[in-house]
Amino acid sequence: MDNLRLGSQSRRYEFFLNPYVDARFTRCPKCDAKCKQRKLPLAIHVNDGGMVILNKTCRYCPGCELLIAHKNEIEDFLTAFFEQQAPHVVGNGYLVVGTFDRADWRRGQQRSMDNDEMRAALHDFKDVLSFTLTPRWVRPAVSEKQP
Repeated sequence: MDNLRLGSQSRRYEFFLNPYVDARFTRCPKCDAKCKQRKLPLAIHVNDGGMVILNKTCRYCPGCELLIAHKNEIEDFLTAFFEQQAPHVVGNGYLVVGTFDRADWRRGQQRSMDNDEMRAALHDFKDVLSFTLTPRWVRPAVSEKQP
């Protein structure tokens, strides 16, 4: 990832926004270790909608520091939220930009935070990754045994 920074806090986690509805990534796509779950506030910038902080349970690989969020779950939340708050924003593009510490998220729940306060509390991602799944019906080539 380049040196562009949005948040002022240290970078945390590599991030993968899982577009696959039928793959829940119980194992890490980088190291194949069993993933755990971690609930943390995700910062999501929505075009024409501003910043939304979603306290979300994600898959997490502690060895790789890889955080995996499921795209369909985030989009379902954003649709439900903006149908009530700003219907003209429903369907607009969005970008998951980082995380917040729980204390900063709680502070934001109690009172509105301006853009400067949000940027001061934001932890950018170290990197944003992409993975392509191999279909289950594709088998690795079997080597023929030599007599």
